[in-house]
Amino acid sequence: MTDIIDEFKDVTVLVVGDPMLDVYHEGHVERISPEAPVPIFVEFTRETRPGGAANVAANVRALGCNVKTHFPTVAWGEKHRYMAGSHHLLRIDDDVDYEPPTETPDLTGIDAVILSDYDKGFLDREFVADLILACRVHTIPVVVDPKGEDFSKYRGCTIICPNTDEAENVVMNDFPTILFKLGERGLSLHENGIDKHFPATSKTVFDVCGAGDTVVAVVGACLAAGVDLHTAAELSNLAAGHVVGQVGTATCSADQLRALL
Repeated sequence: MTDIIDEFKDVTVLVVGDPMLDVYHEGHVERISPEAPVPIFVEFTRETRPGGAANVAANVRALGCNVKTHFPTVAWGEKHRYMAGSHHLLRIDDDVDYEPPTETPDLTGIDAVILSDYDKGFLDREFVADLILACRVHTIPVVVDPKGEDFSKYRGCTIICPNTDEAENVVMNDFPTILFKLGERGLSLHENGIDKHFPATSKTVFDVCGAGDTVVAVVGACLAAGVDLHTAAELSNLAAGHVVGQVGTATCSADQLRALL
C-alpha cells in the first residue's frame, strides 16, 4: 500500500469548516494554593497549533497532498489546554461563532472535499447542501466529520465519519457508507450493509485529541487518489493510532504512515 501514499502528492484536497487554534500551556504543579483548594500551575512554555478544521488541513498537508482551504476570515476561536507532562489539568475555550459563507468555493482542480464541522456556524445547512450538490455534479467525493444533533444536512456525501456518541441520538439511515470513530477501540466501516471493524493499533494512548481529524484527512486523501474505502479505513486507522500516542493535536506524515505499514 505504500504506492498509494506516493500518489498523495498528485492530488488536491479542499478542507472546509470551522478552524481554531489549540494553545498548549506546559508547566508543572508542585503545591496547592493557600487561597483555595486548587493546584498552583506554573507555566514554562506555550505552544500554538492548528485545531479543528485547520488541524484537518495540517494532517492532509503532512500526507503530501496539495491543500486548499475555505475558512472564515475573522479571528479564530481558541482552546487553551493546561498540561503538566502528559496530564491534562484544565481547558479554557474562547469560542467564536462564524458566519456561513455566501457562496460555494471554486472546485476547479479539486479531487476531494472534507467538511470539518465543529458546530461553530460556518457549515450551515444551506451552504452544506449547495456544496455537496456541486461536488456530486463534478463527481468529487465528499468526506464529512459531523457535529450536532441533525445529520440530515450532510445527505448526499460520499462518507460520514461520526464518533459513536455523536451517532447515538441521530438518524443514520440517510448514509449508506459510515466510518464510525470508536476512540481507543479503533474504527468500524459500514459499507453496503456490511460492517468491518479495524482494531486500534496504538499500544500507548496519551491523547485522543485530534485523532478524528487525522482519520478524515487520510480518508479524504485516499478518496482523492481513487483508493477504495476499505483501504482508506485501514490506513486512517494506522494514522490515528500514531497520533493518539502523541500529546496534544498531532499529524501523521507520509513517511510515518509508510513506516507504520
